[in-house]
Amino acid sequence: MLFKNLFFIFLSLNSILMATQDVEILAKNISKDGDLIHAKEEVVLYSQKYILSSDSGTYNIISKDVSLVGNVTFFEGTDFVSHASKLEMNLENDSGNMQPFFVFNPTTSMWMKCEDGNFNAQSYLAKKAITSTCEVQDPDWKIGFQTGEYNKQTKFMQLYNTLFYIKDVPVFYLPYFAYSMDKSRRTGLLRPEFGYGKDEGFYYLQPLFIAPAKNWDLEFDPQIRTLRGYGLDATMRFVDSPYSQGKFSLGEFKEYSSYALENKLKNEKHRGYSLYYDRNNIFSDTKEAQSEDGLLFDFQYLNDIDYLNTLKGESISYDKLVTSRANYFYKRDKDYFGAYAKYYIDTDKVNNKDTLQELPTLQYHRFTDNLFADNIYYSLDYKTTNYTRNEGSTAFQNELNIPVGIHFPLFKEYLNFSFSENFYLTRVNYGNASLSHNFGQYSKNTHIFSLYSDLAKAYPDFFHTIYLGANYTLPGYSNSKGYFETFIPTSDDKENLSLNLVQFFYNSAGEKKVSHVLRQVIYLSDYDYKYGDLENTLKLYLSSNVNITTILNYSHQYAKTTKLQTVITYKNEQYDASLIYTHENEKEIEKTNFISLDFKTNYVKNYNLFSGADYDIQNAFFKAWKIGWKFDRKCWDYSIIYREDRTPKLTGAGSDVVKRKGIYLTFNLAQIGAVNYDFIKESGVQ
Repeated sequence: MLFKNLFFIFLSLNSILMATQDVEILAKNISKDGDLIHAKEEVVLYSQKYILSSDSGTYNIISKDVSLVGNVTFFEGTDFVSHASKLEMNLENDSGNMQPFFVFNPTTSMWMKCEDGNFNAQSYLAKKAITSTCEVQDPDWKIGFQTGEYNKQTKFMQLYNTLFYIKDVPVFYLPYFAYSMDKSRRTGLLRPEFGYGKDEGFYYLQPLFIAPAKNWDLEFDPQIRTLRGYGLDATMRFVDSPYSQGKFSLGEFKEYSSYALENKLKNEKHRGYSLYYDRNNIFSDTKEAQSEDGLLFDFQYLNDIDYLNTLKGESISYDKLVTSRANYFYKRDKDYFGAYAKYYIDTDKVNNKDTLQELPTLQYHRFTDNLFADNIYYSLDYKTTNYTRNEGSTAFQNELNIPVGIHFPLFKEYLNFSFSENFYLTRVNYGNASLSHNFGQYSKNTHIFSLYSDLAKAYPDFFHTIYLGANYTLPGYSNSKGYFETFIPTSDDKENLSLNLVQFFYNSAGEKKVSHVLRQVIYLSDYDYKYGDLENTLKLYLSSNVNITTILNYSHQYAKTTKLQTVITYKNEQYDASLIYTHENEKEIEKTNFISLDFKTNYVKNYNLFSGADYDIQNAFFKAWKIGWKFDRKCWDYSIIYREDRTPKLTGAGSDVVKRKGIYLTFNLAQIGAVNYDFIKESGVQ
C-alpha cells in the first residue's frame, strides 16, 4: 500500500515536494511556518537512513525534529518495518519514541507489539510488549515481557520478566530470556541437546560456535552424562581456496570407572580424531579445460567404536570397518595419474596389528586412443600397491594391463565387430612372513571377439532403443610362478561367451518408462559348471510417483537365486514411501535376508506421520525401527519419536552389541531455537 501511495503521489498534479538539505518531504498539502514544515495527506519523508509515512506531520529544519501522527510507517534499512499511531524522533541523533507501535523483521518473520517504545542509533527499547513468529491475529505462541532491548549492531534481543504463552494460556516464566535474530555466521551458543537414559543418566550437550573469520570457524561440544561420564569434541571447518573445503575434529569421552566396570568396557577413555579435505585445481590450470586434478583426504582414527557412539546423544549406526582414504588424481588429455591410500580400523578387534592396509597405490592410465588408424585403438593401465601391516605377511604388487583392439562396422553400421588382444602382467613380492615363496608372478593374454548391434526406432506411441551384444573371450598364453596370498586380487579368465541385452522404452513425451539389462555368461571349456549367474535388472517408471527396481541373479550351478532385491518407491505431495527387500545366498558369503521400510505422510495438514524399520529375516530380529510424528506450522513444530536399534560396543573380551531404545522429543520455535529431550534405555542383546 505504501508503494502504491508513492506512485500515486508522483503522478498526482496536486503533489508537492519540499527538499531541505538531505531530507525530502512529499505530501498533498505542504506549508512552511518559519523553521517548521507542516505536511498533510499521504505524507512521505525521506532521509539518508529512514523512510517514514503518515497522515500528517511536522519537520523542524533546524533541530531536525520529526513529529508524525496517524498510520505511521517507519522503515530503517531492510531489517525492520514499524507501524505506530504516533512518532516523535530526531534525525540528528537517531533517537525517538513510538506509541503504540508494531515492528516486523521480514528476514526472520519476528514481530513485536508494544504500548510504548524508544529507540536510538544503537537499539530499540520496548515496555510491556509481546513477540512471536506466528500469525499476528491469535498466535499459537507468544512471549510477553515487561522490558526488552534489541541491539541493531549485534542483532541480539534481550527480554526481562518474560512469560511464555500457548495461545492465551501462560505456560512458564523466565526472569531473563535472550536470542539472536541474526542468521549469518557468528559466534555464540548453538542449540543444546539434552535427554535421559536409564543407564547413562541425564545427558546434556551444549555446542559453542566461534566464527572469527569468513573462511574458518570452530565448534566446541562439551557434554556430560551424569551416570556414565563426560567428554569434549571440537571441530574446525575451513575454506582455503575457491576450490576447496575441509574440517578437522578431535575429541575424548571419559567413562566413570563404575560404568566401565559394570559394562565390561575395554577402555575408560574413548579418543578419536578425523580430517576431511577436498580440493580441486591444485596444479591444473582452471583456464585449460583439458587439465584437471583433485585431492580428497578423509582420515579417521579412534581407539574404539564408543568414540563414535558418544559423539551425539542419538544412537547412530556405523560400519564396523572404519575406512580412511587419501586420493589424488591428475588428468590431462589422454593421460591419468592417481595416488591412493586406504587405512582400515576393524572395530570388532581389540587391536588392528594384523589388519591389512593399502599404503599406497599408484596408478597411471592411458585412455583409449587410436593407433596407426581410426579403427585401431589401445589403452594402458599400470598400478602398484603396497599391502602392509604389523603382524602377518605384507606384499608389494605391480600390475600392467594393455588392451589393443580393432573395430569394423558392418551392414551400414547395423552390426559392428571388434577384436581386442588384452595383455596382463603382475608381480608380487612378499615380506614380514615365512612363506614357501617370497614372490608371485603371473602373466597372460586374452583374445576378445565382440559382435553387437545398437539400434533405435520410433513407434506411434513410444520410442525404443536396444543393444544386443555377444563377447567371446578366449584365454591365450598364461604363466604363473611362486605363490599368491588370498588378499591379492587375481583373475583367472575362462573361455566364455557373454550375451548382453540392454534396452530402454520411452513414451511419446520422451519420458523413460522401462529400462532392462540382461547378462548371461556361458563357459565353453570343461569346467565344473557351464553357466555363470544369470543377471537381470529391470526398472519400471510407472508414473512420476511410482518406481520399481528388481535385481535378480540366478545360479545355474546351485539351481537357486543368489540375489533378489526389489525396491519400490512412491512419492507425491501427501505420501512418501519406500520398500527394499534383499535376499543374498552366495556360496562364499553368509546368507542374508532382510527388509527395509520407510514411510511418511502429510495427509493431515501440519502433521507428518513417519516410520521406518530394518528387519533381519534370516536371524529374525529388528536391527532398527522407529515410529513418530511431527507437527509443523509456520512458526513452530515438535516431533516425538520412539526408536530401537543395535549399537556395537568394544569390551575387554572383544566386540559386543547392545540394544538401545528410547523416546526422542524435539520442540522448536521458529527463529528462537529448539529443545531436544531423549529418554534412552540400554541393554545387552541376548
